[in-house]
Amino acid sequence: MRVFIAFDGSCEPFDVSPDQTVGSVKLMVKDYFHVQLSDDKQVRHFLELSYAGAILLDNWVLTDVGITPGSAICCLLKQEPVVRVFSAVTGETLSVLGTVFLLSTSVARLMTLVSQQCGLPVSSFRLSSPTGLQLYDCNRLHDYAVDVGATLRLDTWDGWAEFIRGCFLGHRLTVQRYLSRERPLTMMVPTLYIAYNYGTHPVYSLQ
Repeated sequence: MRVFIAFDGSCEPFDVSPDQTVGSVKLMVKDYFHVQLSDDKQVRHFLELSYAGAILLDNWVLTDVGITPGSAICCLLKQEPVVRVFSAVTGETLSVLGTVFLLSTSVARLMTLVSQQCGLPVSSFRLSSPTGLQLYDCNRLHDYAVDVGATLRLDTWDGWAEFIRGCFLGHRLTVQRYLSRERPLTMMVPTLYIAYNYGTHPVYSLQ
């Protein structure tokens, strides 16, 4: 059957078998478009196929995911993240891109990169290794035996989870309740930081 694959601004026809796997289609795309996949220890790239908004796994069969003659499949060249960070606050997993040398940098540097992606100031969260060890700013990632592709965990400080979620969602009453309690100045920093990054305004009318 003939399908169409969109890649790098072009859309080309491919004749494939209905029982062909996604992985074998990726090889066809790689050869047809002369895609150079770097698989060294510094930067890793890979092809990602998606259909109807869903990412296709390599071992899936085309017909099993509803691909029929004339279907359009999207193909992207992506970079493998050096590490991933699971946020216990939002339930999302962030991908931190770069080279393997990131593992030799300080935890403080990683905290800054994560802060830029998640919208939280570095003072409001902590990171833990896959084994549950808290990462300290002065150390380096390789001090905790963190390997390429590892998933770290992001947590806020004790008692801050509901407050931080309220900031993200713009729930003014929740935020005001926490700000009226102890340490209002300490909690004002993430409030303003999140409001700036996400366009929410939970700090209005705090007088």
